[in-house]
Parts: sequence; C-alpha cells; structure tokens
Amino acid sequence: MSSDTQIDETFRSISRLSDNWPGRAVGPRGVVRYLNSSGSLAPILWFFNAAHEPARFHAALDPERPFFALRSLNLIMKPSPERDEIGANMANHLADALTGMLPKEIAVVGGNCQGAPFAICLARRLLELGHDIKSVAAIDAIPDYTIPVPALLNFGAEAPERNPFLQDQSMTEQRVENLFPVYEQASLPCGHGKYFEAENLPYLIANIENFIGTRIRAEEHL
Repeated sequence: MSSDTQIDETFRSISRLSDNWPGRAVGPRGVVRYLNSSGSLAPILWFFNAAHEPARFHAALDPERPFFALRSLNLIMKPSPERDEIGANMANHLADALTGMLPKEIAVVGGNCQGAPFAICLARRLLELGHDIKSVAAIDAIPDYTIPVPALLNFGAEAPERNPFLQDQSMTEQRVENLFPVYEQASLPCGHGKYFEAENLPYLIANIENFIGTRIRAEEHL
C-alpha cells in the first residue's frame, strides 16, 4: 500500500469514528471539526480520543476562542512504531490542510494520551509553515519529539503509573529538558482518561490558563 493510499485510509477511518463530533467538518475527508470559527482570539488545536471529549471541552471555552478538534488513532491502530509513523505523517497532512484557515498566532496545540505525540508533530509542521505556536500541551504522555515551544505536561494524580516523573524524576527531567526549552508539570485530580469529566475539566482548563497566562474559559465558567 502506498503512503498516500495508507494516509487516505487512515482519514477514512477517522472520519467514520468522528461522524457525530460537533462543529464544521474541515480538512481531509472532514476529519477535523472547526468550532467558534467567528472568534477573534488565538485558536486551540487538540487531539482527542473519544466523541464526548471535544464536546465537553468546547462547551467550556470562550466562544471568542476558535477551536479545532482532531482525533487520535485510538481504536484504529494498536500502539506500534508503524502507528507512530502513520500518525506523524497524518499530522503533517493535517497541518498542510489547515494552515490556510489558521492565523499566524496559535495559543495551544495539545493532545491527551496517544494523541499527544501527534499534537507535537502537528505543531512542528505548523512552525515550519510560519505559524507562531505559543505553547504545546499533553496529558499522561511525554511525546519524544523536540520542539522549540514551551510545554505543559499534565498527569492524572490517580494514575501514577502514567507519570514518568514518579518513576525516575532525575532521568525524566533530563529527558524533558532535551525536548522543550521550558516545561511545566501539572496535576489533574483524576485517573487515566477521565480528564474531560465534569468534575475534572475545570482543573485542565485552569492548568492551561495558568500556563499560557490568559483566560480560555467561557464567562459562565468563571
């Protein structure tokens, strides 16, 4: 299977799984959902794993904050070096497709769990295309891709096995310092995959706001 055929099949699979996601379908085979398109603030781009996640995240956002919801390869491919390669290729294709819709300045490019590496790949390609990425963010993951952008690394307090800092702090600090010019480790009061539950989402929003130094939440969530 050629690379182009493979990436098209990947987008077909994502399209089927994200058919009920909120927002306007954009990008290859409509795999990206664009919300708050009339907003004037720097956008957020985020890789999610399941349909309820972008819906809840969007509901908490300032409507002036454009938001692009992307999907990881969860339920499409099992973890493997091949998935990593396809995911990176996918992220590059998405960056090329979205660059014309994006302003120069982008507030956050992030992803949770297995979506986090794809977020860094997307951000790296957007940098190459001339965008000013203010920050990248990850949940329960430390993507092994270098990028000259400050990184927010969130970890669920109830899933210590997902936090490498708790396994070997010194080695992990050295690893992360080689990946990002500046980073911050932040905690979420939940287990793995529970970040977008109603009781936990405010903590994620607060972590992002504290890191980037500006409000992203809607006024009713203040």
